[in-house]
Amino acid sequence: MKKFCTSLNINNKDDAVVGIVVAVLLVGLILAVVAVLQTVFVPSWMEQMEAEHMDKVADQFALLKFAVDTQTATEKNIPITTSITLGNKELPFLSSSRSFGFLRIASDECTINITNTTESFVISPGIIKYSSENAYFLDQSYTYEAGAIISSQSEGNVMFIRPSFFVDYDKVLDEVNISFILSNIKGTEGKKSVSGYGTYPIQTNFSRSNITNIPDIQKITITTAYPNAWYIFINSTLIKKDVEYITDFLITSTNDSITVDFTLGTSPKVDIYLEVVDIFAQIAPGWIE
Repeated sequence: MKKFCTSLNINNKDDAVVGIVVAVLLVGLILAVVAVLQTVFVPSWMEQMEAEHMDKVADQFALLKFAVDTQTATEKNIPITTSITLGNKELPFLSSSRSFGFLRIASDECTINITNTTESFVISPGIIKYSSENAYFLDQSYTYEAGAIISSQSEGNVMFIRPSFFVDYDKVLDEVNISFILSNIKGTEGKKSVSGYGTYPIQTNFSRSNITNIPDIQKITITTAYPNAWYIFINSTLIKKDVEYITDFLITSTNDSITVDFTLGTSPKVDIYLEVVDIFAQIAPGWIE
């Protein structure tokens, strides 16, 4: 009887040890799977989500431009609301970080100086700018500036949607006529900025337009945070209309500006039809008159 009991106890102990080993292995396997998900798949999923969010912001800025262009064309004093999504929430499971964004209206980040033979015309259009604070994907910004949508990141900036800037070259008369409809965003105190990860409305409203015909242009200087985008856009726009680079015009750039020079020896006569459209804009709900 004693030997039988001893054998039974040994079997029970072996079963207990096997159970513990299996439990440890299962826990280790679960931890290994979670670790792989956390270190490999979660960053990939979140990066994809943030990339899709940046595409969404690009679409939202396109709708914002459409709204402002519609108000400019109709000149109707009717508010239009669009929206910008600032960021993404974290995953509901596992460990991840939220992405945030910052949306603001600024009035001192762009200046356009048009000089002719007698005077200078200076315009400082307000802008609407979104900046991302991504945790996984490359940070980007989208800016509505002087009627253009500009996409920017650490590697550079490009013209995402062109402004209402048109060129017509009459070779017989040797005259270049430029039409520039420039949107000037005017923010309201207390409604100029917001940050976070939610979706916030932007209300825009046509105020007034001012048209100026400027003859005999010598230089156009644009002071901006995105000189590369404006350089490429204006250069390509003029060249497509057979205005020849170096022969008819010259563009120089710095870190914060570009200058288009029409004072070369063979430069054509250049006139500009300039329409500055004031657009009131407010961020976040609650329209303030």
